[in-house]
Amino acid sequence: MFALDNIKRFLRLVSTSSIDSDQQYRRLKLMERDIGVPVKIAVLCLMAYFLFFSEVFPNERTKIASEPVQQLFLGYVLVNVGAILFFLFFNRWPLRVVHWVTLVMNFIDGLVVSALVVITGGLDSMIYWVFIVLIVRNAISVPIPVTQISMNLLTTAGYATAIFIWKGWIVQEQLEVPKTLEDVMAQSLEEEYEGSLFTIRVFFLVLMTALCYGVQVLFDRDRQAQLDAREYALRREQLRSTGRLAAEIAHRLKNPLAIINNAAFTMQRNLGDMDESSPKQLDIIRGEVDRSDMILTELMGYARLSEGRVEKIDVKQELKSVLEEVFPPEHTFGVQVNENLSGVLPSLMMQRAHLREIILNLLVNAREAAGKGGQVTVSCQASRNYMIEFRIKDSGPGVPKNQREQIFEAYFTTKEKGTGLGLAIVKQNTELYGGKIRMESELGKGTEFILTFPTRTLLQDSLS
Repeated sequence: MFALDNIKRFLRLVSTSSIDSDQQYRRLKLMERDIGVPVKIAVLCLMAYFLFFSEVFPNERTKIASEPVQQLFLGYVLVNVGAILFFLFFNRWPLRVVHWVTLVMNFIDGLVVSALVVITGGLDSMIYWVFIVLIVRNAISVPIPVTQISMNLLTTAGYATAIFIWKGWIVQEQLEVPKTLEDVMAQSLEEEYEGSLFTIRVFFLVLMTALCYGVQVLFDRDRQAQLDAREYALRREQLRSTGRLAAEIAHRLKNPLAIINNAAFTMQRNLGDMDESSPKQLDIIRGEVDRSDMILTELMGYARLSEGRVEKIDVKQELKSVLEEVFPPEHTFGVQVNENLSGVLPSLMMQRAHLREIILNLLVNAREAAGKGGQVTVSCQASRNYMIEFRIKDSGPGVPKNQREQIFEAYFTTKEKGTGLGLAIVKQNTELYGGKIRMESELGKGTEFILTFPTRTLLQDSLS
C-alpha cells in the first residue's frame, strides 16, 4: 500500500496539464514553420549535395544501395515540399489535422535520418547528433506527454535499429576476409569499444527524452502557477470591487432611511388621534423603511463576505462533501442519489463559501422536490471554452410555466415556509463569478438546474 501511494505521488509529480489550443498553435508555428521550414530547406539541399555530388558511400556494399537511396530521397523531397506548403498555411487547418501531419512528418524524418546513419558509417557517422535535434523538436512540437515520449522513444529505436543493420553489414564483410589471431583480438577489442559506445549513445538519447519531458513539466508548472496567480488576483479584485460598491450603496441609503423613519415617527406622534387614516399610512411607511433597512443590512453582510479569501477549489471533492452533508450515509429521506462526475475536472477559483452555498441550496431544493421514493441526479463535467458545467436534476412535480420566469426573483417562493431567497442567492453568487444558471422543467417529470462557471476568466475574456 505504501509503495502504491509512492507511485501515485510520483506520477502526480511528473504529470503535466495539457496546454490550450492557442498555445499549441503558437508552439507549432514557432517550431514547424518559423524554425522548421528554413532548416528543412537547408538540410534537404545539403542532403542532395552529399547524395548526388559527393563520395558519401564509404564502401562497395553501400555504393550498391546508392541508387535506391537516391530515389527514396527524391520521394522524401516531394513529401517535404507538400509538408512545407502545408505548414506555411497551416492556420487554415484544424489543430487536430496539424497535429497529425506533424507526427507523420516527425516519424518520416526519423526513418530517413536512421537510413542515413546506415549509409554514412554507423557509429562513426556524425548523423547521430541529428537525433538529439529530433528529440528536442518532438518535445516542442508535440506537447501531449504520452505521444511526445512515444515519438522520442521511436526515434531512439530508429537509431538503434540503424546501428544493428550497419553492424550486420560490417560483420558480413569481415567474414569474407581471412584473419590472423592478432586481427581477431583487435576485432574483439573494437567490438567491445563499439558496444560500449552504442550503449552510451542510446542511453544518452533516452536521457534526452526524459530531460526534455522534465523541462516541459517545469515550464507547464510555471505557466500554470502564473495563470493561477493572475486568475486569483482578478477574482479577488472582482469580489472586492463588488463588495465595496454594495457597502457604499448600503451605507449611503441607510442614513436617508433613518431620517425618513424618524420623520414618520415624529409625524405619527404629533398627529395623534386627529386623523385615523394618517397613522396607518405612517405605520406602512415605517414598516417598509424597516424592511429596506433589513435588506441593506443583508447587503452589507454580503459586502463583508465578498472580502473573504479566494481559493483554488477541487470541484469534485467539494461536490462530494456537500452531497454527504445533504444526504448523510444513513439518511432517511427515501431519495435515491445518482452521481455522474467526470474523471478529471478543472479547478475553480472562487470563495469556498459561495460554491458550497450554491450547491447546498440546489441540492436541498432537489431533495425536497423529489420527496420520498424520488431521485436526484448530480452531474459535473468540463465543457468547451474553459467552462465547467453542473447539473442537478430531481424527479419532482416540476415548476408550472407561469412561475418559471419568477423562480430566481428574491422573496418569490412556492414553499409554504420558504423565504424566497435561496435561488436568488444561487443566481447572485453564480453571476458574481461570471457564471450562468438556467432551469429546465416539465410538469410531472421534474426540474433540472444547469450552472456553468468559467474556470479561466482571463482566457474566457480573450475568447469573447
